[in-house]
Amino acid sequence: MRVVWAALTSVFVCALLTGGAAAQKRGGDPEAAKIENPVAASKTSITAGSRAYARNCRQCHGVRGRGDGPLAPNNPRPADLTDGTWEFGTSDGELFALIWNGVPDDPDTEMKGMKDTLAERDVWSIINYLRTLGPGN
Repeated sequence: MRVVWAALTSVFVCALLTGGAAAQKRGGDPEAAKIENPVAASKTSITAGSRAYARNCRQCHGVRGRGDGPLAPNNPRPADLTDGTWEFGTSDGELFALIWNGVPDDPDTEMKGMKDTLAERDVWSIINYLRTLGPGN
């Protein structure tokens, strides 16, 4: 059953991804919101997400996710991932689409897509890690 779920999730994610970055808009994406994270938020996936974040995200978003990394542009600043404000959606599926596709059509962000850099599983693990940074954690 796990294999079937993984296959269905992959098909759905592929369908989302073929929609392109045009789906990335402030306020979220209802279609992306339907996608569930196929990687359980275990200690293993959070650790893997932390490592992938350190290699690929911290340069802009900072060590603690506050948007204060050494390569962070000043205008616009990268998102503070700890404040609980998720302008492009709050669900795991929306976060996946944002990380995967980036936001090329929004002048208020320089978020680049990571689909040529990260594996899908790494993105899901990064999302599990990001959930540990927010308010109340």
